[in-house]
Amino acid sequence: MQPVIAVLGSANAARRYEPPVREHQAALIAAAELGAELAERGCRLTVYSSDPRFIEHAVVRGYVQSGRARPRSVIVRGRFGGDIGFRELEQHPDLFAVAPDPSPDWEVAYYRSLLAVDGVVLLGGERSTFIAGLIALSRRIAVAPLATFGGGAEKVWRRLGSEPGLATEDEVAVLSQPWRTAASAAEVVGSLLTQHERRQDREAANSRADRAVRRRAVVGAIAAVLLLLATLASVPIAFTLPNGAWPTLSILFVAPVLASTWGAVVRNIYDGAVQWLRAAALGSAAGTIAFLLFLAAQLSTSPAMLSEDGSRRLVLFAVIVGFIGGFTSEVVYRKLRAQDVVKTPVLPPPGGWPLS
Repeated sequence: MQPVIAVLGSANAARRYEPPVREHQAALIAAAELGAELAERGCRLTVYSSDPRFIEHAVVRGYVQSGRARPRSVIVRGRFGGDIGFRELEQHPDLFAVAPDPSPDWEVAYYRSLLAVDGVVLLGGERSTFIAGLIALSRRIAVAPLATFGGGAEKVWRRLGSEPGLATEDEVAVLSQPWRTAASAAEVVGSLLTQHERRQDREAANSRADRAVRRRAVVGAIAAVLLLLATLASVPIAFTLPNGAWPTLSILFVAPVLASTWGAVVRNIYDGAVQWLRAAALGSAAGTIAFLLFLAAQLSTSPAMLSEDGSRRLVLFAVIVGFIGGFTSEVVYRKLRAQDVVKTPVLPPPGGWPLS
């Protein structure tokens, strides 16, 4: 689909503008040349009113007279029962797509339609033109305010230069140059379409990044399910192996690693994060440390536990401790950082300190 461009503004010599609109007749000629150039570039056109006080009638005239307008390429979004009396609509009805707004308030139809365009060209105008430009800037769509003719478009051009990432310095400079007939129209429309292509590239990059995030989330969920199955499988395997043999002891140490990794990945999914590999690495380490501390406590009270039938029962505790350690890995690391692992108090001499 070709971009939809709205050309907005007015250059009425009988009206006062702030800042003033300069060269009223030249502005209307420029509007017609812009319409012709938009048709040459294959853009679709959105207009609002056929009232000669606004520039749309000149834009539509240039667009149709170019001979490059396509069927239904001029979208008329005026109020129902009015604003659509374009002379070209009677002569070339196949080029127009009339979409009247049911609201009797022209501002509602005007501002709401700006959410459906891909770019705007601003020429002259006053308050409504300035607001339309601000809407375009806030949506970060392509915008080409012609500063050379003054009016609200000039105010938007000053804002465009201070908005990073929308238009380059060269593009902003083009929009301030004196009008030089059709060559200026080509430069302005070229700047507008370059901004539009830049926005499309940015949206495509964001879409690819979103898809990559979703893929990582799906892979993380699959990894969590596989780790769950592997963790649960370690329990019956431990009870089927000979007690005290190295395979049983291997399962005893593998089970908490699997359980802690599973817990860390589940916590990562629960928090809505996607860096599940990092979470798995940190969680497996935290869960393993937690299990080793638990095992050390058990061995201190029952040194023969690993050679007896208790080693099998420890697998169940290993899974529980490992999962909790992985799921709450940040708590484990905070506890470890808070511990004074190496305590070096002054030791009393043999027989104790002398009494004074």
